[in-house]
Amino acid sequence: MKLYQKLKASGNPQAPVQLILSLLEKYSVPEVANIIGVSSRWVYKIRQRFLESNGSIAACILKKGPKKPMPNRTPENIENFVVDLAKATNFDPRRLAVPLSSLYKINLSPYTIRNILRRYKIKTRKVKTFSGQKRLAFDFSAFEPLQFWQIDSNHIADQSALPFDAYAAIFRNKLPKYQFTAIDVKSRLRFIAFANELTFKNGLSFMLLVAFWLRAFGINQPLFFQTDNGEEFGGHPTSRKKSIMQKFIFEPLNISLLNIPPGQKQFNSFVERSHRSVDEEFYSINLSKFTSRSAFLNMAQNWLLYFNYRRPHFGKNMSGNTPMTILKKFLKPINPAIGAFPVVLLDRFSHFLNYLWYISTLPWDYLPRNLKLLNETMAYYHTAKSKSSSYSSFVISLTC
Repeated sequence: MKLYQKLKASGNPQAPVQLILSLLEKYSVPEVANIIGVSSRWVYKIRQRFLESNGSIAACILKKGPKKPMPNRTPENIENFVVDLAKATNFDPRRLAVPLSSLYKINLSPYTIRNILRRYKIKTRKVKTFSGQKRLAFDFSAFEPLQFWQIDSNHIADQSALPFDAYAAIFRNKLPKYQFTAIDVKSRLRFIAFANELTFKNGLSFMLLVAFWLRAFGINQPLFFQTDNGEEFGGHPTSRKKSIMQKFIFEPLNISLLNIPPGQKQFNSFVERSHRSVDEEFYSINLSKFTSRSAFLNMAQNWLLYFNYRRPHFGKNMSGNTPMTILKKFLKPINPAIGAFPVVLLDRFSHFLNYLWYISTLPWDYLPRNLKLLNETMAYYHTAKSKSSSYSSFVISLTC
């Protein structure tokens, strides 16, 4: 190690400078450079700084880095605003860039936001889960938009997911306790409805409402409805109720009912993840503000319109687009009103099921008494396939 490096390692920053200045009184610049172990140019530079500062050794020692650190740094007030917004929303840099630009007219790249959050040591709060099983990735190229739907029910009154005031407001104002959700995997278009009870009649009503809504807007391709094995959706795939639903009701509509493996919610990951979004962005903020069911349903309708038409999505293949933007990209002649699904109370809507199908005549939980009854029932529902367009018009009239 050269003498200059040893003196720097001593912890005294002015030790090498002081030795250089003292040696210059006896030796020439090249000789001092050779003794200390530095270049002659560096010795000349130190002597020049010493003379220009009127004999100040401190002036010969410059701090590391540029004269003006981070000349292009974002102003401090904007940095503080970004930090406050990140703490309030728990958004990552990519998602933060959208509201900053659209709502506050602050144009920052996600990389700049990332650097700001790192500087202030702000990290998004994440919860990692591990089930010990492999998860299959969904092949988005296998289906057309609005073809594959994941459907699920959610218990709104979940004390572990809501603030106390929001949780208490559900019971104080007698708000619906259950939400039914259908989400298109490819575009993330979402339909929701509410219910006071988690019954099979409400689950069937919701699936039929989704089916007729899509058919009324000219979506005539084969559809797939994937649910869990809950009784509100007919139970497990081999149950009698599920087979009757498929054969008598959904097969004439060209819809296939699918079930995920028992206890494997990750196969319904899109709709399961949507439950967290609605908890964080709607229920936690707004539930305590409602004083009536009508106000709740109106606000839920507005939030659904925001979700489908204005809210940016950053999931796979979304790139910050809204569901309707994705639909217009893949389906050019699409009616933009398809995202304005009516938010209804299924307990009331299910009373109209018998106008669409003679539900009470179907042998849900018992065998038909004779083959004649079964054959007549099957013949009736196969002829109903040709009348599905009129049924669609009837559903639209009920929801308007």
